[in-house]
Amino acid sequence: MSDPSKLAAVVKARCPQCHEGRIFTHKWWNLLKFSEMHEHCPSCGLRYEVEPGFFFGAMYISYAFTVGIMIVGGIIIYNFFGDPSAEGYIIPITLVSLLMVPFNFRMARVIFIHLFSMIKYKSDAAGTAHTK
Repeated sequence: MSDPSKLAAVVKARCPQCHEGRIFTHKWWNLLKFSEMHEHCPSCGLRYEVEPGFFFGAMYISYAFTVGIMIVGGIIIYNFFGDPSAEGYIIPITLVSLLMVPFNFRMARVIFIHLFSMIKYKSDAAGTAHTK
């Protein structure tokens, strides 16, 4: 039985309808395939891309994550390293931002589908996927 908590489904990157099926085909640390998604939920058969181009909106969430990383990084560098030169900010913040790309990409899509797809949780949806 699936967990009805939306927060748990977001953190685990699960289907917004059944909270069981995985949204992505590979783990986040597979750097060559971290962005590959199932077209349909493996558990309930829900089509993840509600309409063509649906996930373009997730770019705004990813942008917010990146800006947050840059602001927090700048504050940490300023407070712990005594206001270094411009390169002292640019290099570490850029490296951290690049390392966070898989996380940003995946979480932005998961948050976007859970918040903006208007798909509601159905406790009886799990295990109803149709095989093709």
